[in-house]
Amino acid sequence: APWPLRLLAWGALVAIFFAVGYGATSLVFHWLDSKGTRADQTVANSREAQELVSQDQERPEQGQVTFTLSVPAGEAFENRSIQVLGGGLVEEDLKKVLDAYMTELKSSGWMADQVPIRHLFRSGEWLYLDLGSSFAGGLKALDPKRAGLVMTGLVKTVGDNFAPLRKVKVYVEGREAPDRKPLDLSKPWVLKS
Repeated sequence: APWPLRLLAWGALVAIFFAVGYGATSLVFHWLDSKGTRADQTVANSREAQELVSQDQERPEQGQVTFTLSVPAGEAFENRSIQVLGGGLVEEDLKKVLDAYMTELKSSGWMADQVPIRHLFRSGEWLYLDLGSSFAGGLKALDPKRAGLVMTGLVKTVGDNFAPLRKVKVYVEGREAPDRKPLDLSKPWVLKS
């Protein structure tokens, strides 16, 4: 067949696949709507949007969630429970728990200053954690064994409370940690199974 005819045939085939895919997707969404399983809601005008927002604001507050911190104590770890107003995004709960962990490190003398959690991002079993410069300074003040306990406690706290997270990559002020002593933070810290 001449190439213009072939081009026309391929175009028609693509159009048929598009129409079938669109129609099948539409049927699936109609079926999900009838079962009430779809979570998203669409609005057609500003009045419906205001009603939807007011419904969200009328929801009761989420309850307290208990998390366990693994705080270094001597050569082992001491488990301390904290309660956080949970039910939000996992990242928000994770930030609250890590802030509490850093507060515990300061109050128990492992860190001289409070370490701010600047940013965090999770993907699969990885947590990418951007900390303030006081974290690197605090680790420098410790010997390698104690610094290792601080990092192990951090990874253990994350892994015990937020499965499937088990690998933590630390950045300082948005960059790779400049020093490799007392710990090499250029590599991720992993919670072994």
